[in-house]
Amino acid sequence: MSPPRYTLIVPVAHFADAGRPLEQLRRVGPVGGVQILVAIGRHPARQRNAALSRSTGSIIVFLDNDCVIGPGYWEELERDFARAEVEVVGGPALLRPEARGAEIAFHALLTHPLVVGPVRARYAALGEFRASSQTELILCNLAARREVFEKIGHLPVELYPNEENEWLDRAQAAGVGIYYDPALQVFRPQRETWAELARMLVRYGIGRTKQLQVSRGHFTPHQLAPLVLLLPIAAVAFGLRGLMVLACGWLVLAVLVAISLGRPLSLRHRIFAGIIAPLVPLLYAFGQVIGWFRSWPGASAEVTIVNERGEML
Repeated sequence: MSPPRYTLIVPVAHFADAGRPLEQLRRVGPVGGVQILVAIGRHPARQRNAALSRSTGSIIVFLDNDCVIGPGYWEELERDFARAEVEVVGGPALLRPEARGAEIAFHALLTHPLVVGPVRARYAALGEFRASSQTELILCNLAARREVFEKIGHLPVELYPNEENEWLDRAQAAGVGIYYDPALQVFRPQRETWAELARMLVRYGIGRTKQLQVSRGHFTPHQLAPLVLLLPIAAVAFGLRGLMVLACGWLVLAVLVAISLGRPLSLRHRIFAGIIAPLVPLLYAFGQVIGWFRSWPGASAEVTIVNERGEML
């Protein structure tokens, strides 16, 4: 019996958390078959690496347990990997259709060019199929040929989050063909409270600094751009004039974001999104700063790999 074309890896804290991707695959699987590996643990980078060591597919697909694959997902992957130049491909993680209220507002901020810049391609289907980089790709919707891991190694276990960013930077430096496909879509929930979103942004900022340390200084300018936004905060220390400049800048950005949000939002949520918009890059920058002094709390390295039926491998 020939090995499956795909290996799907889903990291979870408990096997029951893998329900949505597994339920979908039981209904519609890819042509050529799929090996499903559920990695149970508390350290996603180690979990994915452990599953990689047990994988047999020629193409490795990463999904998160809260993702629902979009229509024609496997057919789109087939078209992408039919191109010889494609070695890694990813697409956006779109907001689930049933999202309401704050979820829509938060996702709208993460897809706004004034708020997050080119990173918004991770959360919105933008443009056409194209060569890309870690700036536009996200690990909850990413696929790669097995040969890439054999060539450059696995995900860095020193990092979580941002492990895929360092790995993709390493792949790009090695000449790997990395592409963004806006039609390769998954749907997932967004954070539902401001506290959850703030925690995520600080964690990502810490991860970016740790990535900079692991990659020994390799970075692109936009990765450090949020730190510039801390300068107006520092200006407040120089008195009332600095405070007025900060307040005016905040108001201008809030108004611009509020009136230009693309998704249909109630007036209340539009105003709320505009007011908190400057906090998105600021919290990320704050995380970058504290990342130089401390790591995000670590997690257990223990990992268990099971198949789609929960049987240990």
